[in-house]
Amino acid sequence: MPIAAPATQRGAVLVVSLLLLLVMSVLALGASQATRLQERMAGNSRDYDLAFQSAEAGLRKAERLLDDPGLSGAPLPCSSGRCRVFELNILPADIAYRSPAQWWDANAWTYSTDLTWTNTNVGALSGTGLAHRDSQYVIEEVEEVPDALSIPPTGPPASRIYYRVTSAAQGGTDRAVVVLQSTFARRFN
Repeated sequence: MPIAAPATQRGAVLVVSLLLLLVMSVLALGASQATRLQERMAGNSRDYDLAFQSAEAGLRKAERLLDDPGLSGAPLPCSSGRCRVFELNILPADIAYRSPAQWWDANAWTYSTDLTWTNTNVGALSGTGLAHRDSQYVIEEVEEVPDALSIPPTGPPASRIYYRVTSAAQGGTDRAVVVLQSTFARRFN
């Protein structure tokens, strides 16, 4: 004897499957947005790291210039134009954070393209397509501090000259800007 089919179908299976499909779509959309956000955060972190590494390379190059054993005497500071070493309080106080790229181009030295005192160039990140532009640096003479408080009869006492080195760089885009500063001491006499 055959089983009789119910006279009316209510469609409960269809409604339940549509609800499950809606829930799964909402979950997939949320996961997609979370993945996109994580990708952006990773990209921004990479961008910042490139800027930091480039700025640090410029900072280290300026320090190597000051530490060059072939440099017989202290570089003479100047107050205008593109100086190897600037005089104290000549640079604007907000140089590190508010100076536009045009100021850096006119007054700073570029990490990879400018000749150094020893004519040695080390590769930069912008040539590899990683950094938006090469790091740039400026050196400012801060102070000369003698080693002794009294003047010996043989002449001026030995002293150290302190320099402030400021380096700025951009990462993979122009939105990631890093500025680093260091203080460097060198004895020339």
